[in-house]
Amino acid sequence: MRRLLLALCLLCCVAIVHAGDGRPNTYRVSIDDKAWRAHVVADIWQESDVLSMFNIMPADGLPNGQADLVADLRVTDGNGAPVALKNLGSGDYAVQGKRRLHMDYTVTLEHDKHAWPAGMEEVGYRTDEGVMLTGAALFFADGDVPFADPIRVTFALPAGWRAHTPWTAVDATSFDVASRRELTSNALFFGTADASTFEAGGVQLTLVLGKRYLPAKPRFEHLLRTQLQSYFELFGGPPRASRYLIVINEDASGDGGAFASSFSQFIQGDADARNEVIWGYVMAHELLHFWNGLTIVPTDWHEEWFKEGATDYLTIATLAKNGLIDQPLLFKRLENVPRRALIARHAQGLSMTVREAGKDKQPNRQLVYGGGSLAAMALDVELRKRSGDRVGLPDLLRKMRAESSEPGKTYALGDIVRIANETTGSDFAPFLAQAVESQGDFDIRPTFSALGLRMDSFVEEMYVSREPTAGQAERMRFDAIFVPGGR
Repeated sequence: MRRLLLALCLLCCVAIVHAGDGRPNTYRVSIDDKAWRAHVVADIWQESDVLSMFNIMPADGLPNGQADLVADLRVTDGNGAPVALKNLGSGDYAVQGKRRLHMDYTVTLEHDKHAWPAGMEEVGYRTDEGVMLTGAALFFADGDVPFADPIRVTFALPAGWRAHTPWTAVDATSFDVASRRELTSNALFFGTADASTFEAGGVQLTLVLGKRYLPAKPRFEHLLRTQLQSYFELFGGPPRASRYLIVINEDASGDGGAFASSFSQFIQGDADARNEVIWGYVMAHELLHFWNGLTIVPTDWHEEWFKEGATDYLTIATLAKNGLIDQPLLFKRLENVPRRALIARHAQGLSMTVREAGKDKQPNRQLVYGGGSLAAMALDVELRKRSGDRVGLPDLLRKMRAESSEPGKTYALGDIVRIANETTGSDFAPFLAQAVESQGDFDIRPTFSALGLRMDSFVEEMYVSREPTAGQAERMRFDAIFVPGGR
């Protein structure tokens, strides 16, 4: 029973079943003074017959992922009698439901000793200032029926430590959590690291910085405020959640992971103007997922190309539009888009469609991101061409966000086609079939040409430059997408 991030996103969209005994679910987490163990005591209503940890990621030596770091799991019923559990593997346990359960267990906090497929920034790690853990590394919950009543989490921490979460604070140690998704799909930080909270783009943002990155706090905050405001305007409003947490620490991977209302990011070395091209891009990409992926939610993995590819393309466009990258760097970014797709097809030998690549995103990453970015960029330009530059990808996204407010609403390729058709009066089904449902190379040159650009290439070498003979319509289209102040 796999419950990866996509499944967690979908839980917010399905109709919630009101079950239970009218009492809240409660969790108490105690972290020892050495921060090697977390002791969890939980009192929960179990409606279904499956008790689960979520977003399980098997790793070397841990076939059941983070569930293998759980020890001494004891479960009793409301009368204190032991409850039988059957281990189904991968963090799932068969249990008799429709009753309240009391759980007591310990989590060994050595997540950073293991090579996780998506990186330890998406599971947990330690620093000399504290511990980052995801809810999926700490909490069990009903595996099939989302709990609809209040959830409260209380922390007991080493002296001087604070708990930083995206949840609603009751006091310094207790938090109210809106849903099972918010409980299990979020990054949390416990420790002494610097934290600041501010408003940007319609949300309340808490930024937790490892001490190496305190000198760069103004640089982080500028990028966060600028990009969040752009996304607010791009999607026509705020994302689903109103509070967000960002945790930044040092690691050579330089990677990041987005959750329901938080993200965890690593930076390699200092955060300065030179490497902002890397960490700034990762940060901007993950921020955009609060809208595309966590507010606008795909039905399943078939639309990973849009969740990741459109996010990558829009990250490039908004960073350029906000003056955070200059034109030479913009062109380098645009050159990387077809290069990634080429690597996937001709170096990795991936022959599946771009949509099919989403089923196993990590090994197919170049095709999901590269092929998805190509498709999203081409879709944006094609929308503008067919509408006389009246509408573009932002208009499609605003419509998708408006529709996402409907209970249980997710999107699939057919919805993208339908909205594109409605906004332009043109049939986009053949175009998108060629872009994401074919098994061959997608020719991006016409898209570049429609932006007044030319791409010269030889094998993996790609060079994008201005086309001196481009017409006014093409130049204005480029300006509208990429140039500060352009319309």
